[in-house]
Amino acid sequence: MRVERQRRAMGRLVGLVCAVSLLHGCGADEDETVPRPPAELSAAALRSATYRSPYVREAEVTLEHGVFRDTARRVGVFLQPEYAVGDLDGDGWADAAVILAATTGGSGTFQDLAVVLNRRGVAVNEATFFLGDRVPADRVRIEGAEIHVQLTMHGPADPMCCPTVETTRRFRLEGGELLEIEDPQGP
Repeated sequence: MRVERQRRAMGRLVGLVCAVSLLHGCGADEDETVPRPPAELSAAALRSATYRSPYVREAEVTLEHGVFRDTARRVGVFLQPEYAVGDLDGDGWADAAVILAATTGGSGTFQDLAVVLNRRGVAVNEATFFLGDRVPADRVRIEGAEIHVQLTMHGPADPMCCPTVETTRRFRLEGGELLEIEDPQGP
């Protein structure tokens, strides 16, 4: 009898501790005025995000380990290793600018610049901009709210296989779209 009462008392105590723990975990005792630091977009989040893509009928692809493959339609989309991190929408959270390469079964490799906004640690592809066919991007960086992409473009006499003109293109996110900033010096 005495052992039974001790078990019930212990059960009530455990239940009380669990209830207090639940309340604390739900934020009942937390000071809501203290801002939490923004969650970072990890490389893993970028490698498994969903991106807009004009190369598939569904208009978007979800990468697995940085790759999307549809062998039936001969489409592949690949996250390039070069990317940049910075606040592109002014919300104080670090966003990302990435380069996606796509193949569609022919000789082309289509390069797209994609802006990935940080929504509390979740990668959300806000906008995508076509950079060109077989124009390798060497570097991506974010300066202020601008994205700078260093790539090799085709000159007037260059064959498609072999671009030779090194250039930097600049972009900004405006109204959910990526807009290219024209260079006042010309191309």
